[in-house]
Amino acid sequence: MNDSHDARSDSRDEGGLSPQLIALGAGIVDVPVFAYVSLVLFGDPVFGAFVGLLLGLGTYLFLPAVIADEEERDADDLEPTDVGTRLRGFHRTAAGLALPPAALALFGWRFVSETLSLGFLLALVIAVVIYLSLAVLLPRRLA
Repeated sequence: MNDSHDARSDSRDEGGLSPQLIALGAGIVDVPVFAYVSLVLFGDPVFGAFVGLLLGLGTYLFLPAVIADEEERDADDLEPTDVGTRLRGFHRTAAGLALPPAALALFGWRFVSETLSLGFLLALVIAVVIYLSLAVLLPRRLA
């Protein structure tokens, strides 16, 4: 048997939970919570489950970067890169940080209007603006 620790392992120590698993658990909790809140407030649990799914997906995407121990910084991370290069790839943390505000805006829109088409458009605009901003501003090590 080989007792060496795999360098690609996501767990912090041999017996610990991986950041991916913790993020998945935290993200899954959002769906039934928002479904119930939406059922109580609006009588529509499907809408709440959708909002919870967006929030949970955002949590799943950004939480591993928050949990991970990122003490060592590369010199490559400090070198400037152009905006086009940063926007070509998917930035997981930026997407995770963009989805929850968009989902909460959609949920808040439901208090204002019964028609959700403008609310979906508002949530999409919020998500895109936050994602593009963070994809450029966040360090590459968090991608």
